[in-house]
Amino acid sequence: MTFHRARVRAATALLLGAALAATAPLAASAAPAGPAGHPDGHHGGAETITTSAAVDQPLTQKFGTYGDTAGRWTGADSAYSVALPGGKTAWLYSDTFLGTVNADHSRPADSPFIHNSIIVDNHGTLTTYNGGTATAPESLVRVPGGDEAQNWYWFGDGTVEGNHLRVSLLEFARTGTGGFDFAFQNSAIASFSLPSMRLEGITQRPAGIVQWGSAIYEDGGYTYVYGVEDLQSTKYLHLSRVRNGQLTTGVRQYWTGTGWSTDESTSARIMDGVANEFSVTKFQGKYTLVTGDTTEALSAKVVMYRADALTGPFLNKTVLYTTPETSGNVFTYNAKAHPELGDRNTLLVTYNVNSFDTADVYADVDNYRPRYVDVDVNISH
Repeated sequence: MTFHRARVRAATALLLGAALAATAPLAASAAPAGPAGHPDGHHGGAETITTSAAVDQPLTQKFGTYGDTAGRWTGADSAYSVALPGGKTAWLYSDTFLGTVNADHSRPADSPFIHNSIIVDNHGTLTTYNGGTATAPESLVRVPGGDEAQNWYWFGDGTVEGNHLRVSLLEFARTGTGGFDFAFQNSAIASFSLPSMRLEGITQRPAGIVQWGSAIYEDGGYTYVYGVEDLQSTKYLHLSRVRNGQLTTGVRQYWTGTGWSTDESTSARIMDGVANEFSVTKFQGKYTLVTGDTTEALSAKVVMYRADALTGPFLNKTVLYTTPETSGNVFTYNAKAHPELGDRNTLLVTYNVNSFDTADVYADVDNYRPRYVDVDVNISH
């Protein structure tokens, strides 16, 4: 079984588990989402939201051409973006195919496959960073002393602190020989020097049940780090924070539902219905969470929630986009917005495409590549 088949089977379990989320009760501290266009019941007042969406052609063409012709990166999932100094952008990927693309747009059966990589966009010039050598590529960040057949890192969100790019890491380990036999182990943070992108080291975090790094947002002197408590059938949103510039060194605080504590065990379940990856940013006057909708089984919906505080409640659920690829074996997941690449009226949203039939991702490279969509948002009160 290839790593990719294991990942696809795991995604199958997670997505099918979401079918139960629609009927699972919320935790006492969770906040229900109000319908789009209805009053959100919070002091910020009611919002009526209308949207329109279109494929972002420049980004689609840029990464399509690079993937087809560069002989390096041919597709990946996750697709977080981080603004780097000098107008560059780092795109953070988890499972990644390297190599070439055939003339019929298929992926060679012997394409190298690794668990994480980064592409830096330097004003239109794309450069892929991964570990190993050209003939024996490896993941950019590997579990120290580990064997990638047994344990590996997937990337979460990232941020820049001084001359360092910090990237959230989620460690997973195989627990048996079956397709679903692997489990989350711990969160960590990788540090890269800028502009060289040299891996400086890995900062381990205390063991816990929350997968930290689903989204990162700096606000008011703090770096806020969102995480997911993944119960498969239900995924709960959690929030932590640390002083700006101290992601690897500072004392982490956790939102308890009423205040902040340094005890991670008191971290509150803010809401459910989020995916493992999402985004939170300030947009048109409120904190805006963009995610794939996990309240429905195998949902094609990309949804937005709004809040007056980073701690929530996130309300006024609005459908931003329905992914056209979702059909048959092909599914979409892990939608998120990229505020540094949009504008005050438009959210650039990406999402991942995959298939329950591994043959699909080899038959057509587009079945395992991110998508890029511009969503124009009109909000009135």
